[in-house]
Amino acid sequence: MKFGQLYKAQMIAEWKFFYVHYEELKRIIEDGDDKRFHELLEHELLKVNSFFNLITKYDPKNPNLSKYIVNNYMALFKSIKKYDKVLCKTYKLNFFQLVKSQAFYKHYCNLERRCDQIKLVIFDKDGTLIQMLQMFGPWLKQLIANMKDIIPDITDEYKHESATIWDKLGYDIDTNEFSFNSIVARGTNDDIRNCICEFILEHVQSTKPKHTEDVRKQVKSRWVDIKVNPKDLKPCGDIHKIFRFLKDLGIKIAICTSDDREPTEDTIEIFKIGKYLDAVSCGSDIVSNKPSPEPIWDICNKLDIRPSETVMVGDTIADLHAGINAKCGKVISVLTGGYKDPDLNQADHILPSIDDIYPIIKANHCAHNRTKDNDE
Repeated sequence: MKFGQLYKAQMIAEWKFFYVHYEELKRIIEDGDDKRFHELLEHELLKVNSFFNLITKYDPKNPNLSKYIVNNYMALFKSIKKYDKVLCKTYKLNFFQLVKSQAFYKHYCNLERRCDQIKLVIFDKDGTLIQMLQMFGPWLKQLIANMKDIIPDITDEYKHESATIWDKLGYDIDTNEFSFNSIVARGTNDDIRNCICEFILEHVQSTKPKHTEDVRKQVKSRWVDIKVNPKDLKPCGDIHKIFRFLKDLGIKIAICTSDDREPTEDTIEIFKIGKYLDAVSCGSDIVSNKPSPEPIWDICNKLDIRPSETVMVGDTIADLHAGINAKCGKVISVLTGGYKDPDLNQADHILPSIDDIYPIIKANHCAHNRTKDNDE
């Protein structure tokens, strides 16, 4: 089922006039009306916040409120994602800053998340379990070399005067390092394509929709997928030790990634961790991607474990919001993906790496053992 159909089906009937007008936002995007999109987006945020304030004033314990908030959150996210795709923009990277400043989502983030005995730990893959940035540099150089005929002013040395494509992508070609806010480190392949298209369109005169579509087609035709080289893959910690520790405690393990299933399964095979995994959710699966709570809920349903018994571990804001949206018992952010601390400050714990997860799991395990002993 497409998101628009699912969104409409999940609406609370008596509140239907106070939801984000997702279909109208889509229509405006398809018309290429950039100004009107931002005007309507601002209007829709005001509408949702106003209705939220009304409900919390007169009916603060309404059981439908959380569902209303998450559904509108996803409608906003999907709208902005489509806006980026159609208009070749990178506005999605601002979405998390935008939404967490809204009254309705601040309320949701501050709701108590019950943490029962941990029975499941869900890990993101890239930036959490696996270091991949060292693979991105050579791939990115090859990718831009393939597009050198359509990227303005590029030279054989991969540089040009004034603002560069590398600045836009957040990559230093001399040191082979990415900035913390690099689209390559933080985004999907679609986000990177949008970023390159946006750069090209910023440096040309024509802004006609047809030209935008031509640029998109040219970038896509020159696209090169990254090749997973086992020699370049490095773990972000002692994965086998951590997974054995969790299994010894009877805790199930899952991976939830926005990457496609084929490269995910290749990585699992390279690191020989398949024997530990109870579930794997990928971006190419039918369920929605993070920050939607759906892939976490899907894993929990398959393993018959409640979100309150689940820990979500990831390195991005999308991982963090997915865990919050799903109401996981604990949400842990790690810094191995290159994000700065303030971006992740809504997490229950911010850790240097997965190697620092032991005390949190042990504390929960010991606390529930003591409770069990007292009950007996």
